[in-house]
Amino acid sequence: MNKYKNYTNSIIALIVLAIIGSGCKKDFLDVNTNPNNPENVDIKFALPSAQAYLGYTMGNQMHIVSGIWAQYWAQGPNASQYKDEDAYLYKTSDADRPWTQLYSGVLNDLNFVHKQSLVEKKNNYAAVARFMQAYTYQVITDAWGDAPFSESLLGSSNLTPKYDSQEDIYKGIDKLIDEGIALIDPAGVTPGADDIIYAGDMDLWLKFANTLKLKLYLRQVYKNPAISSKITNLMATATFLDDGESAIVSYTDQKLNQNPLYTTVSALGVDYNILASATSINLMDSIPDPRIEDYYYPNDNAGIFTGVVQGEGRLLPAPQSNGNFSFINEQIIGAVAPVILMSSWESLFLQAEANARGYGSGDGQAEYEYAVELSWAHYATSSAAIASDLSTYLTHSMVDYTLAGGTEDKVKRIITQKWIAMNGSQNFEAWTEYRRTDYPDFFETSKTTVLPAGQFPRRFMWPDAEVTTNPNVPSGNVVSTKLWWDVN
Repeated sequence: MNKYKNYTNSIIALIVLAIIGSGCKKDFLDVNTNPNNPENVDIKFALPSAQAYLGYTMGNQMHIVSGIWAQYWAQGPNASQYKDEDAYLYKTSDADRPWTQLYSGVLNDLNFVHKQSLVEKKNNYAAVARFMQAYTYQVITDAWGDAPFSESLLGSSNLTPKYDSQEDIYKGIDKLIDEGIALIDPAGVTPGADDIIYAGDMDLWLKFANTLKLKLYLRQVYKNPAISSKITNLMATATFLDDGESAIVSYTDQKLNQNPLYTTVSALGVDYNILASATSINLMDSIPDPRIEDYYYPNDNAGIFTGVVQGEGRLLPAPQSNGNFSFINEQIIGAVAPVILMSSWESLFLQAEANARGYGSGDGQAEYEYAVELSWAHYATSSAAIASDLSTYLTHSMVDYTLAGGTEDKVKRIITQKWIAMNGSQNFEAWTEYRRTDYPDFFETSKTTVLPAGQFPRRFMWPDAEVTTNPNVPSGNVVSTKLWWDVN
């Protein structure tokens, strides 16, 4: 089975160098910069810059927080960098950087690419920009809930944009995707190497758009049952991402072009801040799941996989040997580990859920099992085990689709397997799916939680920069407040 397509090209190193090198400069991240009047920028540079910046943001701070809250990782006992996140203490100042990066960095560039591409009659560039905007806005609203949308990116003409409701943002994202699809021009100029995700392959971008739509719709199923008609129509008419078609940002083992999380860990000089979570280790060990060897290393002291209970690292008696616990595998946190924006297995899990709910005519079991296979195929150990172990794995009582007692039990199995598959590669999406469905249903609250008993983090807090300057920031800025679609 083919691995995902690798569209790394020679310019990404220069792009990431420019991005990271400019990351602390006020002019690069200035939310007051007018996105409608950039200075002598070519879309061939602006598009990959936006894509690389999105990869950097999704693969760094948001990835770390979500990895802890999705119970893949925990704060190590001999470090303290992420002890607040491990205790569900998320401050307004913690949100400043990712919020600014997504709005002023990613969306500003994409806004320019869209506008300038239409002027230059390069509609395929504009289509890609629309799809990337839709993805970025969904990340924003799924992280923070209500957020600037209709009045965002107006630059100095509106420094205090209104906050649109998440429901309205979802409707707006749907329109952005439709606009992008309508812009696709099979005979037109494509971005080619300027597109570091799909190298200008517009067929793949159409599949990306359809898969994003399916995710958008399924996220609403518990809140808005009427969305089922849109899912049914999409399932009957659209094509979705499949094997070898994951949307990724790739890296090389060259300074300033390495995986952003690897760069962060290297900069801190402490590789034992983030260790394996006992929640993930215990579940995978019980099945057993060969991906445990792809996600983590056995501990040094006993050669077994051992995780830290959420929040317990700070409570363990000193001294504690880091060798008692499992470190994160290089395939997840190494220099060349890709940032996955949307995986082929995510696409198949989405299709499996739609069919399990009766919104399509496909085979939910086949799609579910194929999604598991695609996840295995992505990694070294589990890929080698497909021929010998996959069929047995799929008949385990916790995995076997045929043992599901009804629709919701099918969904439970799908989301639990999706959670396993996204370990360390799509942490934000896994945490979001947990909030939507409350699956997996075996999470344990942090031992050092600052929240009331039984509560988990349900959103990021609006950033300090917004709270102190924008009177339109809504009230109720707390981490435990559920989002619009979060009704479970």
